[in-house]
Amino acid sequence: TGDLGRFGALGAPMEYEPAATRDISAVEGLPAADLHFEAGADAATVRADGFLGANASVINRARLIDGGRFMNRIEIPTVSYSANGVYSGRVAIASMPRHVVFNHTVSSSAWNVGVVARARVLLSGAALAGLPDATWLEAGRALRLTGADGEGWVFVVYSTPDRPATLTYADGALTAETTANVAAGTRLTASLLAFPTRAASPAQTALYLQPAAAATVGYRLLNRAGEVRGAYDVAWDPTLGAYRVPLQPINIAGDSTQTNYDADPSVHNLYGRHELTVDTHGQPDVSVPLAMFSPEKLSLYITGGAPSLRDPDGQPNGLPLQISKNWHDPPNWYHLYTQPTVTDAAPYTMELTVASSRWGRDAYAASHAQLSLIGYNDAGGRWDESALGAFGESITYDPDVTLGRSMVDDVRPFLVLADRKWLWTGNVGGADFLRYVTAAEPHWHRRLARVRTLVGSGGPNLTDVEYAGVSTDGRIDARIRTQLGRTNDLVRVYYHLDYTFLQDVRYDRLAFFQVAADNYGDNGFTRYAYGNDQGVTLDAAVPAAAATGYASDDARGIALPGTAPWVMLYANTWNTPPLPEHLGNVGFVVRHFEADIGGTRVTTPHINLNRTNNRSPQIAFELGLPFQAGAPWCGAPCLGDARFIPAGSTVRATVEYLVPPSNKAAYYGGGAFLQGLPAELYDTPEMMRSLAAENTLVVEPVVGVVHRTAPVEIDTVDAPLAAEFVLTGGVGYTPLSFRGLVRHDGWRLQRLEGDAWVAVDQSVIGNDYWQARFEADTDTYTLTYNVENQAPTRYRLVWAP
Repeated sequence: TGDLGRFGALGAPMEYEPAATRDISAVEGLPAADLHFEAGADAATVRADGFLGANASVINRARLIDGGRFMNRIEIPTVSYSANGVYSGRVAIASMPRHVVFNHTVSSSAWNVGVVARARVLLSGAALAGLPDATWLEAGRALRLTGADGEGWVFVVYSTPDRPATLTYADGALTAETTANVAAGTRLTASLLAFPTRAASPAQTALYLQPAAAATVGYRLLNRAGEVRGAYDVAWDPTLGAYRVPLQPINIAGDSTQTNYDADPSVHNLYGRHELTVDTHGQPDVSVPLAMFSPEKLSLYITGGAPSLRDPDGQPNGLPLQISKNWHDPPNWYHLYTQPTVTDAAPYTMELTVASSRWGRDAYAASHAQLSLIGYNDAGGRWDESALGAFGESITYDPDVTLGRSMVDDVRPFLVLADRKWLWTGNVGGADFLRYVTAAEPHWHRRLARVRTLVGSGGPNLTDVEYAGVSTDGRIDARIRTQLGRTNDLVRVYYHLDYTFLQDVRYDRLAFFQVAADNYGDNGFTRYAYGNDQGVTLDAAVPAAAATGYASDDARGIALPGTAPWVMLYANTWNTPPLPEHLGNVGFVVRHFEADIGGTRVTTPHINLNRTNNRSPQIAFELGLPFQAGAPWCGAPCLGDARFIPAGSTVRATVEYLVPPSNKAAYYGGGAFLQGLPAELYDTPEMMRSLAAENTLVVEPVVGVVHRTAPVEIDTVDAPLAAEFVLTGGVGYTPLSFRGLVRHDGWRLQRLEGDAWVAVDQSVIGNDYWQARFEADTDTYTLTYNVENQAPTRYRLVWAP
């Protein structure tokens, strides 16, 4: 129907992370609105009354273009007008933190230069009826509507010389109209921008009303050495409500983009570099929305590309950046968004730097981005893609399971020779979170709903993305945090699981993490094993029977005692070209587990063995709880029921998910541990045992407090010596994050060699081996480095500008 059910500004501002679990009452309490779209020629208009997806039968009618911290943009791709079939249209809604834009694009086979073509957006209803005070800020194009409390909205339209736009207000209804004399088939767009008065100071209002006069955004393309290679105009985009920066590809900068990494290893460190200057002409505290669009070669390959923002001297500045991609529906492959607030009157200059393969010396950049599915069949939901380097995706995520398989979908091993070097490898996915079936409806999988995605960092040293939601019955709250670290050996992701039982739960099935997934376990693994750092507890063949589910209750609640308990699926038989899947295995190590079930504390992880059958029979490991008749492990809180969890219970776990190579001859990575491992241990449980044991990290603090060890996070002190500690253990590159720093620049990581402190310097081109992250809730910064470590080593972070 094209209805807009609720329209309003959210009150009670919240910080980014707490907003993940905000309930929907704030939306349900907003007033209703009527939103309509019209098209016409001369004075005659018709109203849109058909709103479909890519075709008439597809479920996903609203398709996500961009989703993230700064821009959420959807489209309805097929809009029709039954009163006159010569029109076709599209609706797009672009929402940023301080504004929203409603866009209606129309074309017609009947238009010609002798008629006036029209596209309209109409807004009315209770959302406007409660705002009786109307003031024209600019006649015919900017209107403020407020209520008795002075709160309300400002509505704006934007004209161009050949596309005049007007705004009218009559009988409680707004109409934004764009007209033109155009040829048949030409697209004409009407855009209505709205921003709440509470979000706009006079200077901010001026930016929305006259963006060309209120601020200037400068953009210059740099080459690898930081030399200016060209300046490009930046203009206001009325369909986005943002300054649109036309980012240029790296080949335009004059740098070679050939990807023969073996012939020229320096290509690994070819960065896209872009200078941005924001000038608010003396007005401080103005928030400037930036939309930076680019064709494919913003990086060497679209699956990689880890953009970040840095100071002009190359020090990462921690400003958040939204990374959205689309390689299914070019030409704009990259959509990057940020919204800096210029805090003083002087212009602000920063550099957008895009790492492709490596970030600094030897280690490959980690990236995590929203990937639009528009153009991929008829899909339209959210999809995320993370990668090491720029040679193909590493792990993908389907947070709402819109493709019907699992939350973790395609997974690919790193640096194995599947087809050719430095290219995609075979798929060994997937995995899942919260496999929950109630006791009353044992055939209903209670998936996560209302899933919100929070991107704390998209890379390049350590990604940090959280998926937060609640089970469809409202009983279990979930926060799932994923971290992929810059490294040179294999895909290693830390999942931090945080579940809270909001109500009593009686279940038929309950698991907090699962590998492989029920609907994504078609990888041909023929053996499964589990154990701990001391050895292998079980190593068995996957049953050939086609049965699914638990073989018996004995397959549930299996304890994994000891240090670094692990599980593994291996001996994959799918070796069909061009991307054989037998070159990678999967498994996970439980680095931390703590459950509070009605006051009973459980620290030993337990697993269930579930049978799946997609393309072939498969064993799936599930991270769960003890399972015993009468629940003696739990006592009175569980009421003697093996499948009962009382309200208020919590489960906290950290899982290290690994995708090790299965064939040393096919592995061309530089990881010292993997290269030193004998070939006969590849594709065996001993390899997983070694990875689990050797990457057990021990952190002994000297200055600062250890917040987490997997990966390492240190709470710093407010002093020139911010942190000092001894680190033991490590495989590949270990992330080190320093939290609570009062500024982002001037810090240096050092390690003790003999009696001397030596800088940890992995730079290739300037300050290109660490990342910064601004923490808005504490007004501090987190810096992240990655180090190769195994033997006990003393590190410190010092102020040394």
